[in-house]
Amino acid sequence: MLNKNSLDIKTASKLLPKREPFSHKGSFGRALLICGSKNMVGCCALATEGALRSGIGIVNLAFPDCLYNALTSRLTENLFLPLSTNKEGCISSDSIKNILNACKNSDAVMVGCGLGTSESIKELVKALVTKNEKPLIMDADALNCLSEFNDVLLNKNCEILLTPHPGEMARLCGLNVADIEENREEIIVDFCKTYKVNVLLKGYETLICNSKADSLYINKTGNTGLSKGGAGDLLSGIIAGLTPSMKGNLFNSAALGAFVHGMSADLLKKEMSEYSILPSDCAKALGRVYSLLENEKA
Repeated sequence: MLNKNSLDIKTASKLLPKREPFSHKGSFGRALLICGSKNMVGCCALATEGALRSGIGIVNLAFPDCLYNALTSRLTENLFLPLSTNKEGCISSDSIKNILNACKNSDAVMVGCGLGTSESIKELVKALVTKNEKPLIMDADALNCLSEFNDVLLNKNCEILLTPHPGEMARLCGLNVADIEENREEIIVDFCKTYKVNVLLKGYETLICNSKADSLYINKTGNTGLSKGGAGDLLSGIIAGLTPSMKGNLFNSAALGAFVHGMSADLLKKEMSEYSILPSDCAKALGRVYSLLENEKA
């Protein structure tokens, strides 16, 4: 039987982890974010800020070294792991060993934002699914690569969360977007049941289903201000930032992340038009959302 719950502020506040006063940065874990390619720079910054503003102790950003100057001039609170770039401007396949080693020192791994879909990225996606042992969040181009070899999920070596929008979900399922939108709940539950992964299906009333396919959250926050490039990168970073404090529970991290992400846009809607909200605005509003959740939890 499927257990369904709506995400409101009361439910979300119960998911929010307690921060003990005697904690230090190591207490809140490390997230490895694997992002970016020659033409996709901003996604790295948005994902990093989302993680940093969501409670993580340390963020390690892995990216193609061709982006080094652009990123180090913009980001100041994270670690940098520049990796060799191939002729397509993507992370090269000879960096996979370094990435897997970095995974071992991480409590959560996020991959996909702006990576491209070159052969080297496909190799990386397969390696992360089958060789990495840490909770893995897969978004954007990681999903586009995965859609060519879904069955690799049956040989996974870690807990996995997929965060597709309807187009990415359609590619993963071999359907069209209209099919997804007409049968969102049924499709997400069937996919989770088949592949034993957690899935967050973006869109109006985002759905989050667990890997056992027996529990579903329906998120009630968010508005059309999130309908801009970069919003998904911010969401993936938020989830990665929450996961270590939530003891690696990707289902709960995704549910809380979706609520927080949507609520940031809802707060901004009161101050500016949905036309004008940017993902970077939402990143700056995250602190206000967490403050509301802490007050509700108190």
